[in-house]
Amino acid sequence: MRWSLIVTLLALSCGVRSRARGGDIDVLVIAPHPDDEVLMAGGVMAQAVRRGERVAVVLLTNGDLSCQRDGSVRQAETIDALADIGVSEENVRFLGYPDGHLGSLSKTPLEVERLGPDGRCGRATTTWATRGKPRTGAAPPLTSTSLTDDLTAVLAELRPRDVYVTHGVDLHHDHAMTYVFFRRALDRLDVAPRRVHRSVIHARGCWPAVDCERPLQPDDPTPPLPNGPVPDERVAIDAERKLSWIGRYRSQLDGPLEQDWLASFAREDEVFFTETYVRAGTRWASRRPDTREKDVVFEEGFAGARTSGK
Repeated sequence: MRWSLIVTLLALSCGVRSRARGGDIDVLVIAPHPDDEVLMAGGVMAQAVRRGERVAVVLLTNGDLSCQRDGSVRQAETIDALADIGVSEENVRFLGYPDGHLGSLSKTPLEVERLGPDGRCGRATTTWATRGKPRTGAAPPLTSTSLTDDLTAVLAELRPRDVYVTHGVDLHHDHAMTYVFFRRALDRLDVAPRRVHRSVIHARGCWPAVDCERPLQPDDPTPPLPNGPVPDERVAIDAERKLSWIGRYRSQLDGPLEQDWLASFAREDEVFFTETYVRAGTRWASRRPDTREKDVVFEEGFAGARTSGK
């Protein structure tokens, strides 16, 4: 009796240690730039944390567009905002690819102008990140293969149940390409997430604000996309708390928070376009609630990637 109890306790202990090392993440948010993770799913992450679920965040870039933005500052803003939500720094990964250039990555290493971790402007051909869970091994070159490899490794390690990622119809090329790289990485894996929740941040006009002169309308639900797909998921959130998290990204605000476009995302809900997958040969094919929606990763994303030299 005593030995069986000991064996049971040892098994449970091993299970806990395995879970602590990584794997079986409940919610994984994949964002192109620091601040997109909160704009997309700040409310969703907060609710998951309150339920005791494991949440992780992956940032493909540092948000260091050319030498105009300081990647170290933007990384720190993400860590600060996520800490307030309840996501610790050890559950945040910065892959360190260059802001504004995800669509330009090809098999040939890219050289870009960007601020380095020392704050100096120069030419770079490899990734860098100073915050979040450190990457093991040498910094990879700026290629599409490296980014796909890095994202594949993260997905394989974390084995997320639900993934939140920018939509392939997002008008910002980095946002659309984030979804493309996610799908490329996913095709390399034998197991897909239970559900993927896609989010649009950049659309036409001042969306999600209805009036460009009054971006903050927290009591209103997110309006439909202009001439776009219809979201099939709306998650009620605390708009006031989300506004406070958006305010942590001070480097991205052009004026008072309540008058900034980013405040438009602090609404009573977060909307998503969901999809699940079924294996089709060497790829995971999308199964979506709205069958009229096209598989943009192949029709738009990959077409754009081919023109960039992949």
